[in-house]
Amino acid sequence: MELWKYLKNKMQLNLQQKICENNASITFEEMIVFAENFSKKLKGIQCCAILCQSEMAASMALLSCFAAQVTALPLSQRYGELHCNKILDAISPNAVITDQGGELHVIYIKDSVYTQPNVHPALIMCTSGTTGAPKGAMLTETNVVTNVSDIALYFGMKKSDTILISRPLYHCAVLTGEFLTALVKGVKIRFYSGTFNPVILLKLLKEHNITTFCGTPTLLSMMARFKRRQEDCLKHICISGECMSFETGKRIAEAFPNAEIYHIYGLTEACPRVSYLPPSMFAQYADCVGLPLRSVFLKVIAPDGKPVDLNEIGTLWVKGDNVMVGYYNDPAKTSEVLKDGWLCTGDLATFNESGLLKIKGRQDNLIIKAGMNIYPQEVEDALKADPRVREVCVWGDTNSETGTQIVLDIAGDFADVSEVKELCRIYLPTYQMPTRIHLLDELPKNGSGKIIRRQGYA
Repeated sequence: MELWKYLKNKMQLNLQQKICENNASITFEEMIVFAENFSKKLKGIQCCAILCQSEMAASMALLSCFAAQVTALPLSQRYGELHCNKILDAISPNAVITDQGGELHVIYIKDSVYTQPNVHPALIMCTSGTTGAPKGAMLTETNVVTNVSDIALYFGMKKSDTILISRPLYHCAVLTGEFLTALVKGVKIRFYSGTFNPVILLKLLKEHNITTFCGTPTLLSMMARFKRRQEDCLKHICISGECMSFETGKRIAEAFPNAEIYHIYGLTEACPRVSYLPPSMFAQYADCVGLPLRSVFLKVIAPDGKPVDLNEIGTLWVKGDNVMVGYYNDPAKTSEVLKDGWLCTGDLATFNESGLLKIKGRQDNLIIKAGMNIYPQEVEDALKADPRVREVCVWGDTNSETGTQIVLDIAGDFADVSEVKELCRIYLPTYQMPTRIHLLDELPKNGSGKIIRRQGYA
């Protein structure tokens, strides 16, 4: 009961604070009572999926699972039926909590083959990849308490703040870094369960006097383009979920001048928060993700297994009490990423002269062409320096006939592809020039507003 006791004790310090969605609201006190009462309905269940249309309903189901010490498996309808079914097939929970019909109720799954792991997971969080079998990261109560308490230590939210949570709790960054941290800090919570729409989000900021908001660079950059002066209520912004260029960070800061901006980094397997850039350093180091959390240790390792020098690229490894115990029912994949207590993130990273961490991109996104290493994030960052660029994504396409091609998907204020080619000639060296260019109105995104990188990497 470590996790529920921790959350309950913190919530009892602010019993009249509210959690809202649309016209509905519930106080922290009412939430505690509800969770403990509903937890009685979960008796005998080992693992319970959560699939709700309302994110506030999902939050009530989540806390009920914690109170019952039932492993919670968050899902999101925003990712579609096929995606949810893949996760249900992979984990095979005993039951599902849903708000279908307007009230929370439990649906039992008769043919469940869920097997209780040796260590009880508070959560099984499935990675948000769009292809392939889901990997269920098992996060213990200690993992969650460690990460939430570390985030609460540096995050400047106060009881007088209101946070708008616009992404599904299916994402660990939202569940841990936004919802649970807000509960611990006594912050008023407002959920938005609608579709990705920067104009609506800006309207909600003004309408509900939102002071805290978290999102991807893509989402916040789009909001910055539509923003007007009256939405200057934000005091705290957290940016995560994608690599961010210095220019993008600068534009976001200019659009929200009254906000302290945290550039943060994490991954599901680390519950998820790993590092953060303090707001005081954002103006100078916007493209860095800063310093490790209190309980986290970091190292960047070269292919030969040795630590890299400053500004050299290597693979990031993470260690701490926030790191998962493994992937559910998959010891092979677990052993690939967990070694001697260290988690291999699969992210390429560097440390600069100030000791700040910078993420260069995914190791499996690396494009190798004519013996040259091409990092998509470097190409994207270079092109984003031009104000005409709204969204950009670079990926590698390899086949036996044409070899490796650098493909550029881009959305922006361009009349035709010839203008994009000229942009590339200005900003990119020859070896980074794209072979194919797709000029689009908008790049495809997932349920949290994160750009979906196409497949076909070299």
